[in-house]
Amino acid sequence: MNKRLAMESFLVTLLFIIGFVAWNIVQGMVMTMNYVPDLMNTASSGMPLQSKVAFGSIVQWDTTSIIMAVAGFVLLTAVYYGLRLRMQRWTQRS
Repeated sequence: MNKRLAMESFLVTLLFIIGFVAWNIVQGMVMTMNYVPDLMNTASSGMPLQSKVAFGSIVQWDTTSIIMAVAGFVLLTAVYYGLRLRMQRWTQRS
């Protein structure tokens, strides 16, 4: 097992996941900044306006969710490792 390649695979997968989460956060911020509620139609329906706003969602991490998250991370790392190993061997043959 190539330790350098394994560490690279781990770091690339970690950076990919961090980038994905950061993209979702930025996308949510942009959507929040651009949201304009339609107060005219809401007030005419006769229902009272909301007085509280909930942000985000509640995520309950049970054992199954943790196992699936770790398995997904390991799977992505293994796929990247395998692809890089094949690319490395292919370039050495050429």
